[in-house]
Amino acid sequence: MKPDLILQSLHPDSGMTPTTRRVAQFIHDNRPLALASSAAELAEKLGTSDASVIRSVQAMGFESLAKLRAALIAGLTRAHTPASALSRTIEEIGSDLDTAVGSILDTQIEMAATLKNPTIRRQIADAVRVLHSCTRVAVFGIGPSHGIADYICRVLNRHGRISFPIGTTGRLFADDLILLHPTDAVIVMAYGTLSRDVAILFHEAQRQKLPVVLITDRIAATEVPSGTVIISTVRGKEEHIVMHSATVALLEAIAYGLSIASPEHTLQTLNRLNSFRSKLTEE
Repeated sequence: MKPDLILQSLHPDSGMTPTTRRVAQFIHDNRPLALASSAAELAEKLGTSDASVIRSVQAMGFESLAKLRAALIAGLTRAHTPASALSRTIEEIGSDLDTAVGSILDTQIEMAATLKNPTIRRQIADAVRVLHSCTRVAVFGIGPSHGIADYICRVLNRHGRISFPIGTTGRLFADDLILLHPTDAVIVMAYGTLSRDVAILFHEAQRQKLPVVLITDRIAATEVPSGTVIISTVRGKEEHIVMHSATVALLEAIAYGLSIASPEHTLQTLNRLNSFRSKLTEE
């Protein structure tokens, strides 16, 4: 299956110019509209020139606007749901169990290999530095990411860093937001485009001047408050099943980085944990 060049252009490490990213973001968010629009019409909606639109389309990897339209048509005929993602994955790797397991593990290895990138290592170190001075850490995630948030909060709490997961959906998210205090920091797991919940969370963090670490696959620095530490990650192949091993590895690296930054406090907390465990298992 061909990669989605529009989505690739939105990745923080794509190397695209701000103009190209803005064009790509508009096309991604408005695919049916973009399909029916000329370069001049897109330029008018974006407040730029049609020449800039065409250059951006070419920078994204399309030879022409016609090639972009062909890709949009192909994409719009495919549903983007967990079921369709699993169907595409099965279609690619086949039904043989050994082959399927090997393919999934190969993808996991490829994801892990991306973490060796010096840029990502620098981003993780930057995250540890901004989180270290805070008294508590809120970790945001929705869906499966909320389970990951709960897990990493348990790790952080065991190491002496008071942490709590947030990410209740709908109006109840307001109850999560009022938990934030001026001495907190926030870790956000957000993928794809910036949702309303995440935008409101960033606004509240900015209002309280809270350090924020964003783990994402394609949300750009221009879409979030300045000073946000962005860590780029991948979640498997485009339009295939989502995998979270790289995200978990990033969060564990941050957690253990914070422990190394405060070794005495971490060891004191772990000794207390062991003491309580001993008391709870006494006959």
